[in-house]
Amino acid sequence: MKIAVIGQSLFGQEVYCHLRKEGHEVVGVFTVPDKDGKADPLGLEAEKDGVPVFKYSRWRAKGQALPDVVAKYQALGAELNVLPFCSQFIPMEIISAPRHGSIIYHPSLLPRHRGASAINWTLIHGDKKGGFSIFWADDGLDTGDLLLQKECEVLPD
Repeated sequence: MKIAVIGQSLFGQEVYCHLRKEGHEVVGVFTVPDKDGKADPLGLEAEKDGVPVFKYSRWRAKGQALPDVVAKYQALGAELNVLPFCSQFIPMEIISAPRHGSIIYHPSLLPRHRGASAINWTLIHGDKKGGFSIFWADDGLDTGDLLLQKECEVLPD
C-alpha cells in the first residue's frame, strides 16, 4: 500500500520503519522543520531511504490549505495517511484525500486524554491504566472512530 507518513520524533521514525518492514511503500514523509539546525529523526530516516521528505511549518493560512502544499502531497498518490505523533493541524483536504483515509496514533486511551501532552495527563491524574489508541482522523481533535486500543498498567517506574 502507498502510505504518506505525517508526524515526527522517534515514535514517528519507529512507525515509519515498521511500515516499511511490513512491505508498505512510503511515498512521502511530512515532518516538522529542522530546529536549531537539527533534523527530526523521522525525516532523517526517510532521507536515508531516499523517500521524499517535506518539512512544513504550516499546512494552511487563514483557515485555507496552502495550494502548493496540497499539490505536492497529491502528486505522491498516497492510498493511506498514517499520522504518528502529529503535532500540526492537517487540513481536511489532506486527511480525506487518500482512498483509505487517514489514521492517527495517539498515546492515551481515548477519550480520557485528548490533545497535547496525553502521557503527561495520564500521570498527572494518577491513572492506573495507560496505553495508546489508533483511530480514523476526522475534523475534530482526537474524536475519530477507534480502530484499536492497547492498554498497560501504569507503574511507578
